[in-house]
Amino acid sequence: MENILSAAEEILGTAVRVEDHRNWAIFWCPFHNDASREGEGGQPNFGVNLQSGYWKCLRCGASGGSLKSLQKKLGQDWKPSVSASTPTRPKRPPTQVQLLDEAVSEARSVVQRSPAWDYLAGRGVTPYTALVYGLGYGIPAPQVHREIIDAARQSMMVRRDGIWLWAGGVVYADPPTHPAVMNVRYIPEEQLPKGTRNFTPLKNHKTWGNRVQPLGSWRITPATRTLIVLEGLFDMLITAQKIHQLGREADTVAVYTNGASPSARMHQWLREHPQYEYLLLRDPDKAGVEWAQSVSASIRHGGAKARTLRPPDALDPDEAILSGWWPSIL
Repeated sequence: MENILSAAEEILGTAVRVEDHRNWAIFWCPFHNDASREGEGGQPNFGVNLQSGYWKCLRCGASGGSLKSLQKKLGQDWKPSVSASTPTRPKRPPTQVQLLDEAVSEARSVVQRSPAWDYLAGRGVTPYTALVYGLGYGIPAPQVHREIIDAARQSMMVRRDGIWLWAGGVVYADPPTHPAVMNVRYIPEEQLPKGTRNFTPLKNHKTWGNRVQPLGSWRITPATRTLIVLEGLFDMLITAQKIHQLGREADTVAVYTNGASPSARMHQWLREHPQYEYLLLRDPDKAGVEWAQSVSASIRHGGAKARTLRPPDALDPDEAILSGWWPSIL
């Protein structure tokens, strides 16, 4: 979320306000007279979703699915207008997910007795993979010390009623200790005990923290030669599982970008690590095409080689691998 906000502010200038409870940042619209502060009622109309990068103006109707499409539509010469009347937004406190080891430990301690265990099995994740990656179950209100709850609140992981926003989900901390990122994949409501989650997630996944490198990179060793890059958590888990089954863990590691819009820091990491061979396994949709183009451009900018493959039969990478497919070039 922080990374999308930062990227949006690089394009549009400082946000007028950030609505944390809705995961939206509000700006003056660059496509109509909001640019001169003349929006309807003198209010800004342009919003950017801090989870997906989707943007839309409620007045003129301009919209798009990613910040990349916004930048393309504005053009290379676009610069945000500067006005003395532009409000300044107080800087939000830094994320503190690195302090949440105690909460993550509790999430891991219950995972085998939780709905997450059956959900993981249904997604094809073996117990070995789940334990190696330290997967946990999102307890609605973990019994942890007060300072841990305070750190989670600062990272906007806790609702006002005390329920954690990872409730009823598969929890992944990256790296496993002192994490920079907390990622949750929500388990469908019908697979949870009644009353587990007293809110409706906006999407089936959510992330907190700073994505400074591809997630899963903590498994890279000096012997690593090939990085398989994917979009999502389960794509990475199933790919890593297959690598283990093939006995290729010594030289091959699976990592993921946590969605179709990698952070600027993640793109920088890819440019700065040309020592690896990169294989991108993309999703079959249009967003997967744009993701592969964006990621491979950063890799090649750093001087490394990148190959992109689309799994067969319009399957996502995890589905294709579980059905028996595997890249022949590996």
